[in-house]
Amino acid sequence: MIRRVVTVAIWLAAWSAGVAGLYWAFLNTPESTTASLGLSAFLALTLLLATAVAVNTSVLLAVGEPLQPSLRGALRRVHWFVAAALPVALIAWLLLRADAWVATRSGEISAWFIASLGWADASPFFLAQRYVSLWLRWVAVPIAGLAVLTACLRHGAAVAVSRRWMRAAWHWRTLAIATTAFVLLIALPWRAAAWRPTGLPPTWVEPTLAGLRLLLVTIAIAVGAAIILVTAARAADDSDATVQN
Repeated sequence: MIRRVVTVAIWLAAWSAGVAGLYWAFLNTPESTTASLGLSAFLALTLLLATAVAVNTSVLLAVGEPLQPSLRGALRRVHWFVAAALPVALIAWLLLRADAWVATRSGEISAWFIASLGWADASPFFLAQRYVSLWLRWVAVPIAGLAVLTACLRHGAAVAVSRRWMRAAWHWRTLAIATTAFVLLIALPWRAAAWRPTGLPPTWVEPTLAGLRLLLVTIAIAVGAAIILVTAARAADDSDATVQN
């Protein structure tokens, strides 16, 4: 598994560098003319295609396929990425809407806790709701989407519907590994990306340390994302193999 995690992490890091360039070009493209608007649309579609190919290839690499067949399969099956990603994006949007609803009615909710349960401080509820929403958006729901994508890429839509991939994807061991990887290698390093030690001289030292910090954060996030992807893909693929046997 370690070798596959390293391979997927390198692939994701390389993809991130390319997509960052495309995204920078998209943000800096004006939309004042028809030609520039068309260029923006082309860059947006290119970003979507690059993301689909990268994720599809990562899933196929995670289940042990070689790089070149993985690339060819990823290009031929881009539609499976879109089909798997749309429900994930929709659920994430609904969870964000739920977060906004809780935030706008926090006073009413606090009053209900006081009147019904005698809680003078409802902050533990709001903190728990926030962390549950984050966990669902960044761990549980993406793992389900990766499991569906793995089943579709490996065996087609019929297998994705009929096999017991969800039970494997949401097995406690799979969720525990993915949650640990997300907290230690994605969430915490992301918070450290904005950290700046005081007292640095405004010379080459400051940008050098900033670049080194961002490089380490990028490596940590790539490894964390690779662990989550490999864990979900292998769980779904092993489940399909078990059922077939």
